[in-house]
Amino acid sequence: MKPSRHLVVFMCDQLRPDFLSLYGCSGVPTPNLDQLAAQGVVFERAITASTVCAPARASIMTGRYVSDHQVWTNDLPFRQGMEYLPQRMNDLGYATGAFGKLHHYPALDSKGFNVYHPMEEGRLGDKEPYLQWLKKRHPEVTHVWNYQDHTFDFDENEYHEHWIASRAIDFIEDQHETRPDQPMLAFISFQGPHTPLGPPREVKGTCDPDALPKPLIRTAQAQQSVPQVVRCRELRSPVACPQTLEQQRLAYAELIVEIDRQIGRVLQTLDKLNLTDNTTFLFTSDHGDLLGDYDLNAKGPYPYRGQLDIPMMLSNHPDITPGRSDQLVGNIDIASTLLDIAGDKRPLGLSRSLLDLAQPQPSHPRQVNFSEFCDSVKTVEDARYRLSYYPLTGESELYDMQEDPDQTTNLALSNEMGAVRARLLEHIVDFGVINKGVRVEAAVAHE
Repeated sequence: MKPSRHLVVFMCDQLRPDFLSLYGCSGVPTPNLDQLAAQGVVFERAITASTVCAPARASIMTGRYVSDHQVWTNDLPFRQGMEYLPQRMNDLGYATGAFGKLHHYPALDSKGFNVYHPMEEGRLGDKEPYLQWLKKRHPEVTHVWNYQDHTFDFDENEYHEHWIASRAIDFIEDQHETRPDQPMLAFISFQGPHTPLGPPREVKGTCDPDALPKPLIRTAQAQQSVPQVVRCRELRSPVACPQTLEQQRLAYAELIVEIDRQIGRVLQTLDKLNLTDNTTFLFTSDHGDLLGDYDLNAKGPYPYRGQLDIPMMLSNHPDITPGRSDQLVGNIDIASTLLDIAGDKRPLGLSRSLLDLAQPQPSHPRQVNFSEFCDSVKTVEDARYRLSYYPLTGESELYDMQEDPDQTTNLALSNEMGAVRARLLEHIVDFGVINKGVRVEAAVAHE
């Protein structure tokens, strides 16, 4: 029997794919991610199960959609009776460690990881491990965030991303020294490039602002078809002036460089311990960030690719051929992927294995992808079209993602697209039935 492979998950918070070189951006140097991409499969059609942190992360831990696990917004508990990824991995004999932001409620609930070093961006108050560590070096600090003018106040080796990577490295080295025959899962969850945008000075000037994606703008005609929910968000949280927005997007890019540097430290440790050949890597994010696209900030109840699309990469596994895939996948698939690689073929929830979906001809390809922002909007997409339905207003957005990837023309009101809209709405209804739990009355024949 082949020994179980080690597993390392690199997860970001609020990272959109188009700022990454593995998705075509030339302005953000990420040599370590590029190295992993050269050895893996990059998925070009990955979306998040929800564009809110905690709901998306609950889907990662359970393999279930938001309407099922019921973490429909931040700071809510999972519904009772859930089965969790780290528990299943523990049962398979893995040493499991989580480092950084899990964003569960309550904040110290790791859902079963053997080792847990949280960085919960202040939700733990004075009990934040990173804050306690930093205060020993700088007694004057009172919060985990310490930056001025988009620059961290101290050295890079005191930055929270460096701290997260260091805790993961400690775990890997300790496992290798004390239990070298035990497979391990290191779930390394960085805080960035989520706000606040304060990268360390060591990465300032590393990005080319002229090569970064520019904010997407709607035409006046397209603006007329924007749903009420979106228009309300535009008014409630206006974007910064163009100059400030440009500074924000540059700091966002520099945070990506910093994360790549910390990924490099983990990779170097695995190389040093001769563990790389037997380690498979997964890289992803919980959701994206609009960063001023269509005059919108961060994330919310809408289907736009800056926040709905996520990076997804599976790397360094003997059963995959490096390349790119257009299969429909999502961060909901992380659970079954890790279990599959660990030798457990039983899926978790509705999650599917990327190990299968990375194949040229997958055994279980997905025909439609699904995402939801509580009950404000339900989104479904197939190989070509993306439909979002707003139940509270009855409005829809429908985009041809092949012909209109920037989502500038809403086709939902076009009579010619009525059949496409109806077909995708049926899928939304089907997901609603599946998520609440299928109940079928069985007819009983009587003589």
